Amino acid sequence: MAFYEYALQERIRALLRLEDLFRCLDRDLADPGELRGILRSYLEILDFCQRPELRMDLLLELDQIHQNLQHWSRSSQTDSQALQQWDERILAQQQKLRKQAQSFGESLRHQEILQLARGRQAVAGGLTRTDLPLLRFFEQQAPKIRSDQFVRWRRELDTLEESTQLILTFLRESLDARVEHAEGGRFSMPLDPRHSVSLLRLELADDLDAYPKISGGIHRLHIQFLCWIDPGPSRAVESSFPFRLALSAC
Repeated sequence: MAFYEYALQERIRALLRLEDLFRCLDRDLADPGELRGILRSYLEILDFCQRPELRMDLLLELDQIHQNLQHWSRSSQTDSQALQQWDERILAQQQKLRKQAQSFGESLRHQEILQLARGRQAVAGGLTRTDLPLLRFFEQQAPKIRSDQFVRWRRELDTLEESTQLILTFLRESLDARVEHAEGGRFSMPLDPRHSVSLLRLELADDLDAYPKISGGIHRLHIQFLCWIDPGPSRAVESSFPFRLALSAC
């Protein structure tokens, strides 16, 4: 099955982007050929870290989950032990966020190689050893030295990465899937604004040569399926077919 995720709230959309950037750091740290990609990923993560509302957004999302857990705990149909375990994890992460004195990645902003890379990344081919001798120097270091350096950098972002992953993991584990049908390549459904949905997951059969264009908010969800054409613009799918749609519990 091919699957797609889509955030129905802007804060969750930002967390999905951050998650993808952290995954880009899961490269072979000892391979000098991966250096440029790693530097670009760190720069994009630091751009997120410069947003003054980032820490508050994480705390708000964790608090929203905590409130939902408290509400669900009153139902006799829920697993009280599982809810309690999740609640303890959420509260512990909130405490960790509040205790962190400095901004996310504060010390990384003073790394010379990152500062130089930021100044050159807008130039086509700017991140080359010709323009950045420090990059060439870094490439020629022993693999363990490079790897250890990147591990130290990533530790500076541990709290941010852990908070991002905890929120997204909870939402994914709360997904409730069902089979829906796209009539003429389209699907829409109303959403209850009293019960917010943060994340959806859509699954398509591997042999379906189409991808979804998803839009939605607190009131309604709309999906149009498109067929990719090479070359040329994508074309709207006109056939009808089933697919799996999962919505998060909050």
